[in-house]
Amino acid sequence: MKIACINVDVDPLICYYAIHGIKTSGISEDPVYLNGIRRFLELFDKNSIKGTFFITAHGFTAKNSEILREIVRSGHEIADHSFSHDYQLTRLPKDEIFQEIKKNKDFLEETAGIICKGFRSPGYNSSPELISVLKSVGYTYDSSLFPSISYYLAKWFLIHLKKLSGHESKSIISSFADAFGRYTPEFIDKTVRDTKKEGTFVELPMTTLFPIANIPLIGTSIIAFPSFLLDMMLQISKSRSFINIEAHGIDLCDAGESPHFDPLKGKQPDLAFSLERKIERFRHVIDFYKNNGFEFKPLAEVAEIKLKGTIK
Repeated sequence: MKIACINVDVDPLICYYAIHGIKTSGISEDPVYLNGIRRFLELFDKNSIKGTFFITAHGFTAKNSEILREIVRSGHEIADHSFSHDYQLTRLPKDEIFQEIKKNKDFLEETAGIICKGFRSPGYNSSPELISVLKSVGYTYDSSLFPSISYYLAKWFLIHLKKLSGHESKSIISSFADAFGRYTPEFIDKTVRDTKKEGTFVELPMTTLFPIANIPLIGTSIIAFPSFLLDMMLQISKSRSFINIEAHGIDLCDAGESPHFDPLKGKQPDLAFSLERKIERFRHVIDFYKNNGFEFKPLAEVAEIKLKGTIK
């Protein structure tokens, strides 16, 4: 079985302000929620695929929370992305990590009428304490592992560059160990070493390509890379049995549709490209995997398949 997943991190716009060290008094109507999510829903619907939306609840209001129910009605998965998207999450005491996860879980389940099964950490940072909390609240999978040393080195450089320029980023690198790992779904709680039960909690890593460099196949690379490089990555990836593409709600936003994007122009790479290019690139990627025998599934289904022992 060859499986492809597209999942969308729905980070509020203030998270991008925080990354770039931009101060704000607040954003009344967040275009990521109002436009980005809906365009991904349209993209998925037109291509008959199901995806996963990782939601940070604190950006939702009574006005825009209906989009959560729309995601569910469309047959997609809603998963946990922490309540406040605190980049320091893994550095908090364990009881505070629990409150951050539980608060978000409760909001999502009560608002959307679903049961959350998975999690992705802000900034892809993880820790044993965080994984312990995820299992304690009943989650079956985590999808925070980003096995890309090139990404972590670039992130480290940009964090320190912004600090030198007087715009300190809120983003952190919890541990460079997070840059390493397998590319396939794996149990990360192997306490029983028999053939009947290997574990009950699964890590679903995001896809990176090319040995050593491990370039991420994410929304930004799909949008920004030259066509020849993107097509090279797709050709290399088709030998894999599991593809996990992470996108962000901002990936399908247009820089000119809201004045709230103005402070990010020239800083956030996703905003430098037209909406038409973005949609066409995602369509191209979806068509490629469909034409090469991949089935698109939400991450919770992949975790369930792994737990049943039918995916390696």
